[in-house]
Amino acid sequence: MSGGGASYFPGKPSRLSRLIRESVEDAEQKRLEGDVNSYLQRLLVKLGDRNTEKTQEYIDAIAELLGEKHEIERFLFGGSVAKHTFVDGLSDVDALVVLDRAEYSKEEPKDVLRSFFDSLAGGLPRDEVAKTEMGRLAVTVTYSDGTEVQLLPAIRKGTDVCIADANAERWMPTNPRAFQKVLTRMNERLNRCLVPTIKLVKSVLSTLPDDIRPTGYHVEALSVEATKGYRGPATLKSLLLHIMTAASARVLRPIADVTSQSRSVDSYLGKTNSERRERLSHAIAAVGRRMNAAPSVGRWKEIIEG
Repeated sequence: MSGGGASYFPGKPSRLSRLIRESVEDAEQKRLEGDVNSYLQRLLVKLGDRNTEKTQEYIDAIAELLGEKHEIERFLFGGSVAKHTFVDGLSDVDALVVLDRAEYSKEEPKDVLRSFFDSLAGGLPRDEVAKTEMGRLAVTVTYSDGTEVQLLPAIRKGTDVCIADANAERWMPTNPRAFQKVLTRMNERLNRCLVPTIKLVKSVLSTLPDDIRPTGYHVEALSVEATKGYRGPATLKSLLLHIMTAASARVLRPIADVTSQSRSVDSYLGKTNSERRERLSHAIAAVGRRMNAAPSVGRWKEIIEG
């Protein structure tokens, strides 16, 4: 078309090509976003596939057995089950066993723990239990199907629930529901997407070396810290990438334990900028970069599932 009239198309072929290319890239990015989020949803179903009825049977049997020698007020679940961040094979079932007899407050925590261990080791069915172990503060029962139940003795003093201090020498107040409340509030703000994303983070980091692999509670606290100022899309992919990036920096400093069960949730990594913290930081950042650069769902699957 000639003459002085305005052209219907952009004046320069290069501009038209750029617009077409950008349109195609935008469509491909949106398609990848949707495909990755769909994959992550399917992965969550797989990660959460566990026999909850069987686990409850184990808890009920433990409560009945302990009740023969210990007057139990109630079990307070402070671990992944209570916070709905359980990942099959990657999380333990943690329970505070609150005792209801005043004389327990006069006994040292280590004596109560020993009594717990003796009751469980001698009373649980041998055909269901692989091993029963006593640690410094808790008894862990490992069942033949791989389920682990950790029991932490606690007593009530007035309105306080008290657990053993780090040396198991005295009882100290704790607030087992404190972190659960924080997590619930953050999860609601993020369109209930934070809790399922935490399950994904646990899965992603589960293959790290033993000496730097973060505990389940640490991953939960780290994820909450990482998303405090987050204002991006509340989708699995976006949150997961954000947490991996922010956590790689936040992990360099200890995170205070709001439940008061310990000074920090990640004391096992040492002081600020310790060698182990540096290694974990680099490992998280490396996985995050690989995810961010992944061009396909297949590549995402390789990164997460190996």
